Amino acid sequence: MWFRENAEKSLRRSNRRKKTNGEQILQVNARAQEQKQARVKWISAVAVLVVAVAGCGWVGVMGADWVREQLFASNPLFAIRNLDIRTDGTLKPQELREQYNLQPGVNLFAVNLRKIHADLLTLPVVRSVEIRRQLPDTLVLRVGERVAVAVLVTDKMSLPVDREGHVLVPRAAVARLPVILGGLVHGLRPGLQITDTKIQDALNVLDLCETLHMGPQVRINAINVAHPEHLDLRLASGEQVLLARTRMEDHLRKLASTKKALAERRQTASVIDCSLEHSVPVQLGSSSPEAGL
Repeated sequence: MWFRENAEKSLRRSNRRKKTNGEQILQVNARAQEQKQARVKWISAVAVLVVAVAGCGWVGVMGADWVREQLFASNPLFAIRNLDIRTDGTLKPQELREQYNLQPGVNLFAVNLRKIHADLLTLPVVRSVEIRRQLPDTLVLRVGERVAVAVLVTDKMSLPVDREGHVLVPRAAVARLPVILGGLVHGLRPGLQITDTKIQDALNVLDLCETLHMGPQVRINAINVAHPEHLDLRLASGEQVLLARTRMEDHLRKLASTKKALAERRQTASVIDCSLEHSVPVQLGSSSPEAGL
């Protein structure tokens, strides 16, 4: 009897444990199922939201295009009646009108301003472009062109360059420009910008001569940049000038003062050395000894 009672008690405890474990498993499965359903609902909601936003965006774009077409691009109020096109060099306004179909009657908003702006800036001769609509019926286009200040001469070719070192297309008028020699430039072609410091020094000298209003007394025919410490200038009046690469403005002023002093003495020089800091040695004529000024 005692053994039977103990066995029944053990059996009841075992059944209770199995029931409890089963209930826990069912609860865990139920929670997992609820979490899965919640994730599915969240993902579905996000997907619906994305589709809705994309749809609204598409509708907005299409609506904006329709509004632009109706209010601007197809509106006769914005037909071009005035073309204000100006250039300051070799480009002709008529050529620009024909190339980009800038004609009276064309709608202002049918003109692709960005494309015209970008296209013109690819031309080697063009320095700046301004293009804008002036409502209701005027298109304004301004083109600033690069101006050649010298001719860069290499072993293979000669091409004009502007103040910033941009290589330009050769033209007949550049024959009267100063010549820059002695620079090592490979692949010289229109559109290239030269960054060689020796050539930039030569361009700086030409710019300073114009800025300081040196006039015909210091008119440069050629600049040789081969020497590492100074520039070798040949003036239109015949003198050879050695010019330091540092403090060029000061040395150019000394050159102008030296030329003035020589003129007052009715003397001519074959060589003027402006490469030194405190003195300006001068060789008079072709065979006279050096003099210091």
